[in-house]
Amino acid sequence: MSNRTIAERYFQSITQGDIAGALACFGAGAEFVGPMGPVPLPDGVRAFLQGYDQSFPGARFEVTNAVEAGDQVVLEGSWVGKHTGVMQLPDGRKIPPTGRTVRAPFATVFRIRDGKIAAHRGYWDLAGFMAQLT
Repeated sequence: MSNRTIAERYFQSITQGDIAGALACFGAGAEFVGPMGPVPLPDGVRAFLQGYDQSFPGARFEVTNAVEAGDQVVLEGSWVGKHTGVMQLPDGRKIPPTGRTVRAPFATVFRIRDGKIAAHRGYWDLAGFMAQLT
């Protein structure tokens, strides 16, 4: 299985609402970093992914570009979801469902080791994402 396939399987699992499947893509001791900093695996990442799945059920990743070099894979595209559930913010505030469709460009850098994700560094426009909800 190619490193690109492993990275894409992670996004496919999330799109299918299979959080356990997404977490199974990570190897022991893997690193997960999002726009707001490191998130502990597995519990912090589980809560992070479940939060988006509950706020934007049926959201999907549309990968438009992939670059693979050695153990590194970069996937670029757009994340698209309709805000139909309450969104819990890190500071405890909640955003009630807006019914708005949000499109957020992203780039995620993966490092793959022994057929598993060893590092995930995700970048997306968090300010632009939040602006679409107001």
